[in-house]
Amino acid sequence: MAQNSNFKSPERLDALEGGAAGQSSGSVAGGKARGGSLDGVDFERRSFLGKAVVGVGAVVAASTLYPVVNYIIPPPEKEVKEKDEIVVGKASEVPPDSGKIYQFNKDKVIVVNNGGTLTAVSAVCTHLGCLVQWKSDEKNIYCACHGARYTDDGQIISGPQPLPLAPFGVRVDGDDLIISKA
Repeated sequence: MAQNSNFKSPERLDALEGGAAGQSSGSVAGGKARGGSLDGVDFERRSFLGKAVVGVGAVVAASTLYPVVNYIIPPPEKEVKEKDEIVVGKASEVPPDSGKIYQFNKDKVIVVNNGGTLTAVSAVCTHLGCLVQWKSDEKNIYCACHGARYTDDGQIISGPQPLPLAPFGVRVDGDDLIISKA
């Protein structure tokens, strides 16, 4: 008949500890109980599974929160030493009656070749910060966001912009195109 008692009932523990060495009562040869060397260690299945679930939950939480925290807290910006002059490309990259945008330090600069005369101004419209472009058919700088128009040297022609484009220096040295602060 099956026993309906708790696994750790006092009667069951007494039977296991006091049993004969040759019986299957939980003792090993030599009369020593199996659990004798593991006193104080709790090997219950329920507590082990609880600890395993908590551990897996902690790993999942950490792996989920790490990218979220990195997204919310941006890394510190690397300080780049600004230069007064930078070689941005070749002069042949800006053929006559065209314009090209280059990166100068932290600024975007449009270099315009209007009939062989090179000019450089900020490529960011002063109205809402959109990038401008050179319209060779109209011979002016155009902002597609709200129709702002500038001359090749950045002066206002028409549109909602409050200020002209900031000027930059540009020169050719050999075939190198060099932009400098104005």
